Amino acid sequence: MKVPVASQEQFLTDAKGKRTGVVLDLVTYERLLEAEEELADIRAYDQASPKVLAEIAAGQFATLTEYRTRRRKVK
Repeated sequence: MKVPVASQEQFLTDAKGKRTGVVLDLVTYERLLEAEEELADIRAYDQASPKVLAEIAAGQFATLTEYRTRRRKVK
């Protein structure tokens, strides 16, 4: 996902002129937050994927029909 950056960058600087921060418009900030959340989801998927694939290969899974049947019995 490409995140457009504000066309006019505004930096905060200290007394020596060193950049210490940046001012973002709200749209850019919200898009960066969305991109961060999406990246977290991708990392979680990548981390869980090998275990899930191993469980599927070992036959340790249930079909949706089996899952629903078990859920109805529990109630």
